[in-house]
Amino acid sequence: MLYVIERAKKCLDFAATLYIIHLFICIVYGGWPASVTWWVLNITGLATMALLGEYLCIRRELKEIPISRLRASV
Repeated sequence: MLYVIERAKKCLDFAATLYIIHLFICIVYGGWPASVTWWVLNITGLATMALLGEYLCIRRELKEIPISRLRASV
């Protein structure tokens, strides 16, 4: 996620989109998931994916920008 979206604000949207696509694939393949454990596992996975993605993106955004020591002559 860090290299695909690169922005912390978009992490939840990206993760939710992937899990909705996963839900549709599961519905096509085996019908509506009726198991409570399936829902708990997928909601936990969605939350973990979104939070970890936001954490990594925020860490990347807060890195210092290297400034060269050479100054242009004015």
